[in-house]
Amino acid sequence: MNEHKFKELLRSVVNNDFQPTTDLTPREYLPYFYKFIGSTDSELRDELIFSVMANWIYKGVFTNEQIFKIADTLVQDEYILKGIGSEKDNSVFTRSSTALQLWALVVTQKKRIFIPFNTIGMIFEKTLRLLKEEVDYRTYVPGSGWANSISHAANILLELVQLPEMKKPWIVMILNAICDKILEPNFRFPGDEVEHLAAPVAEILLKEILLEEEFIPILEKLKIQSPTQEQNPDEFFRSINARCFLRSIYFQLLVQPDRRRPRDIILLILQDLKTE
Repeated sequence: MNEHKFKELLRSVVNNDFQPTTDLTPREYLPYFYKFIGSTDSELRDELIFSVMANWIYKGVFTNEQIFKIADTLVQDEYILKGIGSEKDNSVFTRSSTALQLWALVVTQKKRIFIPFNTIGMIFEKTLRLLKEEVDYRTYVPGSGWANSISHAANILLELVQLPEMKKPWIVMILNAICDKILEPNFRFPGDEVEHLAAPVAEILLKEILLEEEFIPILEKLKIQSPTQEQNPDEFFRSINARCFLRSIYFQLLVQPDRRRPRDIILLILQDLKTE
């Protein structure tokens, strides 16, 4: 089945309130989902494949055995890490769409536990690698739609830090990886990546998942030199990213206005960053 025929089939599923058609069983759809998950056709990739797969996972159209298989397939390098290290090629759509689908799996895991611990660990490991090794910072690609690989990785991490299965050392690794990513680019992030990356950090602070002595030294890595006229451009943009990131954490912490201590910590780091 080619992309055009599969698109038409999925349109009929969406138009039928996401009920599977008689053409194929849900299991028989899976090879085509995998085949076209990184399509450069944004309608097929984002509006059809993602929405149908996520809907069928959430509503239990797929059996638990099939969901296990989906998770185990998508965490393979040929999907979540396909072409990692490439800056501007179409492999980013496979990585990004895979991350988006894994996000849907983890969201569903919060509502009904059905993914084994080992698979959660693999999702964590591969998502962390995606965040660390992604160098394609594009958000919207004309003609192909949204890439947003880093934002989708951050969204998975936001859901993962809320799972009881997550161990404290994993949470520490997530916080370190996010701060390192903020300090990595030699340019200002082009989209809303900073806000997405701030969300897991705000969640960690609000839920008191880590003690202050565990997370403050990690966040203090962001206290880099403020921009000056003599500063080289790379350092200038890293400083801008760090400040925007800390501000985003602060405002996301305001969802619980009575929790002042986390906000005070972020403000202190911001003030120190200005005087470094």
